[in-house]
Amino acid sequence: MNQKIAPYIVILSLFYGCVSPKVVEEIKTQRQETLIQNQQIKKENNLLSSENTELSTKVDQLTKEIDVLISDSLERSKSCLQLQQQLDDLNEAYDLLTAKNSQMMSAKANATKELLKELQQTRQELIKKEDELLTLEQSLTVKQNELIATQNELEERERKVIELQSIINRKDSVLTALKDRISTALLGFEGDGLTITQKNGKVYISLEEQLLFASGSWQVDSRGREALAKLSKSLESQQDINVMIEGHTDSIPFGGRGQIKNNWDLSVVRATAIVEILTSSSSISPGRLTAAGRGEFFPIKSNATNEGRRANRRIEIILSPKLYDLYELLKN
Repeated sequence: MNQKIAPYIVILSLFYGCVSPKVVEEIKTQRQETLIQNQQIKKENNLLSSENTELSTKVDQLTKEIDVLISDSLERSKSCLQLQQQLDDLNEAYDLLTAKNSQMMSAKANATKELLKELQQTRQELIKKEDELLTLEQSLTVKQNELIATQNELEERERKVIELQSIINRKDSVLTALKDRISTALLGFEGDGLTITQKNGKVYISLEEQLLFASGSWQVDSRGREALAKLSKSLESQQDINVMIEGHTDSIPFGGRGQIKNNWDLSVVRATAIVEILTSSSSISPGRLTAAGRGEFFPIKSNATNEGRRANRRIEIILSPKLYDLYELLKN
């Protein structure tokens, strides 16, 4: 009987190593109950063995006294048969218990197999989630680096914008001061066809024909020369100011005189005459001056009236700050 139990005990001990604690505890409980039953059976077997010994002794005695104790011997034999039957019943019950225990162990093994399968699937899903998380973290790192680079670029652009605005403000301040100085220098000429305005980062000095030239002429009169001399003195110290002199006419065609054939020629010659006066009456660098003729193509008033045509016949002196530092900043 002990030899039958031993394999199951070994199987139980091996089974404990691959099942969950709850299953192990149940199996331990069943094993404990089985051991208790086995102990009870062993006790009964020992008792039966003892009785068999006694019976054997009695059989020997009965053999000697067979004649007188035959009836008693029969009774003992019958009792022995009954005990044998009980022993057979106990063995059958033990075999049935062992079979049920095997079925339970098989069921537990299948359940454990399913649990292990689910555990493996869970681990695979966990690994997949960890890979996805790692990918997201890497993507986040890339985005953070891009954000930092963008922020640095924005900060650099903002610094350049501030610097650019500072340069523009400084240029505007210089132009405003220059405009005020020119207005002061030419104070006596305003109202004689002279206007000074500041717009779009430039100073515009407009001199109508009546202040400078006779009609159809490009010779500057004394009043005009006086105004231009004062203007040139105001400009000669402004080394960072470029000067554009533009000649403008009305829309009435020029009749022609010598090499001057049309309004284009007249506007150019008048602009050149102004340049010569500016350079001859001051130390202003000729490299800062540009003469240009616009003809009748940039009127400021309608040419349909005498007043409009008079306003259109003009010299415009455009003062522009040199923008090398701005260009350099924008280029960088």
